[in-house]
Amino acid sequence: MKRARARSSIDFLGPMLLGALLLAAALAIPARAQAADPVVAQARAAGEVGEQADGYLGFAPGAAVSADVRSHVDQINIRRRALYTSRAQQRAVSVNEMAAAVACEIFQGRIAVGERYRDEGEQWRQRTASQPVSMPSFCPS
Repeated sequence: MKRARARSSIDFLGPMLLGALLLAAALAIPARAQAADPVVAQARAAGEVGEQADGYLGFAPGAAVSADVRSHVDQINIRRRALYTSRAQQRAVSVNEMAAAVACEIFQGRIAVGERYRDEGEQWRQRTASQPVSMPSFCPS
């Protein structure tokens, strides 16, 4: 007679841990792609380019952005869109939902003091040492 094995909490943690690791890897890719691009890093530091609540990079209003910077930002956004599409299909969610999830991660820990970002209300802000990034309402607390 075969005995049924009781499921432990470890049995449930395996898939959850794997999912968390995959999500972490997915979230790290946009940051790595951008961090490896000195043109975009310089534009971010200058306040010309910033993260947006939709998960993509954008151009701050009034910034005199060169064609080279625009090209680099466009390429990063194209790579992000491809990544969001792939991850969304794997998780059976919309591309916008995947992009929003990544935006939450970026807003939580990847906008440096002095950098600009566009919030959920489409207002451009600058992160200061005394004021944290204004998190979108759709991000988990």
